[in-house]
Amino acid sequence: MFKKTIPQKITYVLLISLLTLFIITGCVTSGKTFTADDNNKEIKLKVDEAIKIKLQSNPTTGYSWNLSGETDASIISLTSSDYKTSSSDKEVVGAGGYDTITFKAVAKGNTTIILTYNKSWEENIEPEDTFKLNITVD
Repeated sequence: MFKKTIPQKITYVLLISLLTLFIITGCVTSGKTFTADDNNKEIKLKVDEAIKIKLQSNPTTGYSWNLSGETDASIISLTSSDYKTSSSDKEVVGAGGYDTITFKAVAKGNTTIILTYNKSWEENIEPEDTFKLNITVD
């Protein structure tokens, strides 16, 4: 059929390799999203599996979701946190939205993800809300 030159073959191999890498990376980093309805659930993960927690938030009030120091970061690691307003009108002042917090299982073991909804600068005050997920990493 068509004869491929060496640069074309190299390009072809690189494209296939990159596509494979994107597929594998997507499988490792994509995971289930948990919401307030999942509070206190027990979940099992494999090492390198990722999960997301999506909770209502309104940082204009000074409150935000904060990871408790009781969560064992050697078992499950916080990888990112992102806030998005739920209002389609970006001009709405004080509109609430959602925090999406992503975690990755890094080692076998048991821990609990504990998120508290509070003002991070206030100490010794009960949080407005608490979210927990009991994690077992196999």
